Amino acid sequence: MAKLIETVTVPNREFTDYREKGLQFFRVMKTCLQDSEWDAVFLNGVHAAITLSDALAVFRLGKRSKGKSHQDATVLLGQIVSQEEEGKRYAARLSAILNWKNEAEYDSRRFTEQEAYRFAQSVERFMEWIQKQLPS
Repeated sequence: MAKLIETVTVPNREFTDYREKGLQFFRVMKTCLQDSEWDAVFLNGVHAAITLSDALAVFRLGKRSKGKSHQDATVLLGQIVSQEEEGKRYAARLSAILNWKNEAEYDSRRFTEQEAYRFAQSVERFMEWIQKQLPS
């Protein structure tokens, strides 16, 4: 049985707003890479991935996750792509991206350049996949 998550109804046409917000976070993440702001790469990347996932949910379902846990976005994405092998892989990628959130936001540990570049590459692949799922 699929996990029930709290959602909010959103008009499908608003997927473009979520996509643009997600792309803004993505561009800021890339700027942080250029500026060697490794910790900020993670927070902006997490928010980019969540918001881009919301764009797909709004486009396909007319709703997005409203839960307190960002992992609910992963559950909703998993429900959207449950019949698609590639989609399942990207839902798992989103989950892996979101697993960095608490450490990035609340722990004192500083991230390294290598970690930031690997993370940003994962976010970029997720963003590219989401873009292919949405109309231009």
